[in-house]
Amino acid sequence: MVSGLPGSLNTDPTYGLSAASSCPTDGTDDCIQLRLDAVGNAVNDLFKTANSSMRVANQFRIGLYPFITNIDRNYAPLISSINGSSSTPGTINYAAAQLATQLDINLNANLGSGGTHINDALYSLNGLIQTVGDGTSSTNTKPFVFLVTDGAQDNQYKEVPNGSWHGSNHATVLDDTINDYPDIRTTMTKRQIIVAVLYIPYQKINPVNTSFAGNEDTYANNNIDNISSSLKACASPGFFYTANTPADITAALNAMFSQSLVTAHITN
Repeated sequence: MVSGLPGSLNTDPTYGLSAASSCPTDGTDDCIQLRLDAVGNAVNDLFKTANSSMRVANQFRIGLYPFITNIDRNYAPLISSINGSSSTPGTINYAAAQLATQLDINLNANLGSGGTHINDALYSLNGLIQTVGDGTSSTNTKPFVFLVTDGAQDNQYKEVPNGSWHGSNHATVLDDTINDYPDIRTTMTKRQIIVAVLYIPYQKINPVNTSFAGNEDTYANNNIDNISSSLKACASPGFFYTANTPADITAALNAMFSQSLVTAHITN
């Protein structure tokens, strides 16, 4: 809890704790680990795997692109230096550790606010990928997109900052035929871009408040059964994973990376 809020733990003279921007360890008294914290820690673990897997210098370039209604292209763009310290600002390792700071507080114009626009994020990433090679050299690079998501697409958005709400807040999925989203999966497949998906299951809302925001809770809960199949359809063959616990998230991301190496047939 942040200083200044009623009953803040931060200001309690006996049990006060400093406000944490991220929480590296699950199950401690120092902070509550959000799933985005767990993802950030897993990404840093993935960096270690990538570094130990390198056979030539700068073999991999990795970028992090958090999104809400838009992707933040400037958060951690593609870089080959992935062996920095997670406590040193300016490194991609630090950016991974600080992913929870990218949660929606209606202040970041780069991310937008109010919804979860997975389809738009994938289209934006597709636009960032200028060329597609086979991964055999630094001038013939093979692109992979790792999508980590709970799979619930919400088309609402809010003006930044303190603006009005727009669009539908009824949760849906990528292949929802009612909204008729453009088929980004086919677009990327035709370009031979590999899309790996890590599904971190959407948690059922309980209790449901049917009077809140046009019965938003009920729509979100009813949407859960549609998510997994939608994300499987988005993922390239053999690249769909599911994980929930911090340990499983770490294992899944490393498995995705290992599968990518096999698929790319990277050679010296």
